[in-house]
Amino acid sequence: MKVLLTHRFFWPDTAPYALMLWAIGDALAEAGHEVNVLSSVPSYRSGAGHAATPPHERIGALEVKRVFVFGDEKRNPLRRIANVVLYCWALFTNVLRLRPDVVTASTFPPVLAAWSASLAARMVGAKFVYHMQDIHPEVSFYSGGRLGRGLPAWILRWLDNQTLRRADAIVTLSADMAETLRARGLTNLPIHIINNPPLEADEAIPPPAELQKPDGTVRVIFAGNLGRFQNLPLLAEGVALCFDDHPELELMFLGDGVALPELKARWGGHPQVRFAPFLPFAQARDLIATADIGLVSLQSGMHRVASPSKVQTYAALGLPMVALVDPGSKLAADIESKGLGCVARSATAKGVRDAVKKLLDAGVQPTAHCNSPDATSEYSSFAAIIRNLEMMA
Repeated sequence: MKVLLTHRFFWPDTAPYALMLWAIGDALAEAGHEVNVLSSVPSYRSGAGHAATPPHERIGALEVKRVFVFGDEKRNPLRRIANVVLYCWALFTNVLRLRPDVVTASTFPPVLAAWSASLAARMVGAKFVYHMQDIHPEVSFYSGGRLGRGLPAWILRWLDNQTLRRADAIVTLSADMAETLRARGLTNLPIHIINNPPLEADEAIPPPAELQKPDGTVRVIFAGNLGRFQNLPLLAEGVALCFDDHPELELMFLGDGVALPELKARWGGHPQVRFAPFLPFAQARDLIATADIGLVSLQSGMHRVASPSKVQTYAALGLPMVALVDPGSKLAADIESKGLGCVARSATAKGVRDAVKKLLDAGVQPTAHCNSPDATSEYSSFAAIIRNLEMMA
C-alpha cells in the first residue's frame, strides 16, 4: 500500500513527534508499504535552518517532502496563522496529487490539519488514520484558553467531529482520552489505544559537564516542555517544601517553554534549584537517567485530553516518578499499579511534598525497566492498524 504520513514537523526538527514519525515510517516500510512523508521545512525551534534542508529527499525507505513555512512563528501571531494556512493547503493538495491508499494526520496544527487531510483522503478514496496526541478544543477548555469556550469551541468541535466520522482508525494515547472522545456522543468510533513509546537515542552524547549531578546530590528533575499545561509553579512549591529537611535535594528543570520566565523569577536565585536549557534527547538522556526522581505534572482535567510522554521515558530509564495528576484518573492508577512512583493525593504544594517525601524516605529505589513499553512493539502496533485497513480495502 502507498502510505502518506503527515505532520507539521519531521526530522531534523526536534519535536518528539517528528522523531516518532520517522520510526513509524520505518516500521511501515519494513512491513512492505511504500511510505511517503509530508512535513514543513524545519521550524520547530527558533533558528532552525530552512536553507540547509532540501524540500525533497529520500531518507532510507521514506520519500520526504517539505513545504515552505515562515520561521520564528512563536514570536509572531500573523506568521503562525499564515503557517497554518500554508501547511494545511499543501497537505490537502498533496493528498489529491499523490492519491495514497492510507493517509495519517496528527493534532498539529490542531483540528485543521486532520480535517484537511481527512477531507482530501475521502475525495481520493483513501483510508484515514487520526493519530491524536491531544484532543482539541478540549485542551483549550481545561487550560483556560479562549478557543475552549463559546462559539470558537463549538466550531472547532464541529470540524473535529467531521474528522472523527471520516476516520477509519483513531489512535489515542490513553483510556482517559478515549473516554473523552466517546463523551462527544459519536457512535462506533474506531478507537485504538497506543501510547507513545519512550524516547530513544541511537547513541548517548555526554551532557555539558556543569549540568551533571554532583556527588552527594539527590536530584529531582522535570524534563521536557515547560508549558502552561503542567502546573509547574505549584509543582516547584511542593518540592521546595522538602528543601529544609533535605539540604542534599536539588530540583532541576531541563527544557524551555512559556512557563520558564515565571519559574526563573521565583526560583532563579535559589541554591537548590537549577535550570538547564533544552538539549536533544541524546544529551538529555544521561541527565534524566542519573536523576533520582522524575516529575510528571498536568493541570486538573488535562489527563482527559493529553498523556505525558515523559511517563514512558522515565519508566524506560527506571526512574521513579512523582506525578501531580488527578488522583482518580486512569493515568494515576497506571503509575501506582505498575510501581512506577507516587501520585500526589491533592493538587497542593503539600500533596506534592508528601509524594516526594515518601520516595525520599523509602530510599528512592529504581523502578523495574520491564514496566516500560517497548518502542518496537508500539510502532508495530501502529503498522498493524495500517495492515488491517489494507485487509478491509
